[in-house]
Amino acid sequence: MSKSFYTNAVWAAILVLVIFIVPMSVEACPGCKELDEPIAKGFNWSVLFLMAMPFTVFGLIGGTIFLNWNGYRLSVIGSRLKEAFVKRKPLN
Repeated sequence: MSKSFYTNAVWAAILVLVIFIVPMSVEACPGCKELDEPIAKGFNWSVLFLMAMPFTVFGLIGGTIFLNWNGYRLSVIGSRLKEAFVKRKPLN
């Protein structure tokens, strides 16, 4: 077998050891340990809301731009549907 095979095997063994040993020695932050306290729960929820904010902001901005960009076509389709509903005739 070649030298690179043994080198890769050693690196793979080290990686497996790190994957299994590190999580046992690392502890969570103090706020995450005590989840029964109301302050800790509030802190965790605030972190989740802060993580969701960029998606909310960019989604609202993107949705507004999309609707304004396609507004003419959407209004034309809406008016045709309204006319067809009022007159009860099929769409062309």
